[in-house]
Amino acid sequence: MALPFRPNVCMLVYNQHFDLWIGERFGATTWQFPQGGVNQKKSLEDSVIRELREELGLRRRHLGAITALEATHRYEFQRTPPRWQGRWAGQEQTFWAVQFLGRDEEIDLTGHHPQEFSRWEWCPSHQLLERVEPIRRPGYEKPLDEFLKKVARL
Repeated sequence: MALPFRPNVCMLVYNQHFDLWIGERFGATTWQFPQGGVNQKKSLEDSVIRELREELGLRRRHLGAITALEATHRYEFQRTPPRWQGRWAGQEQTFWAVQFLGRDEEIDLTGHHPQEFSRWEWCPSHQLLERVEPIRRPGYEKPLDEFLKKVARL
């Protein structure tokens, strides 16, 4: 029997300049959006808020609009993390545009154990695909395009 795909939320967190938050993975040199698993007993939006609290130290008061994007991405693990061996074939991501209303100094990467990110920055959207880990680029193209179209209407 084929293994299922792990439900995952991936967040395009943006500031007042519409730059996007990217973090460098702790213990690696790769950059990506914050993301995480879905709690099946909660809504997807609740999972977005929980992941941003865990990975970036943000509370709901730091967040404005939380918008589900239509883009999704499904991928198989190249190397299955040991804790997921025999449970998941890969991940199925939904994407969310999340407005950041806080101050940069309120972002705290140290609250999650193990720590997900070692550092972070705001990345102009036109530089995003060249900055993120190459394996993530195909999955980021559609949500980024959708985000940019939404921003253009504001």
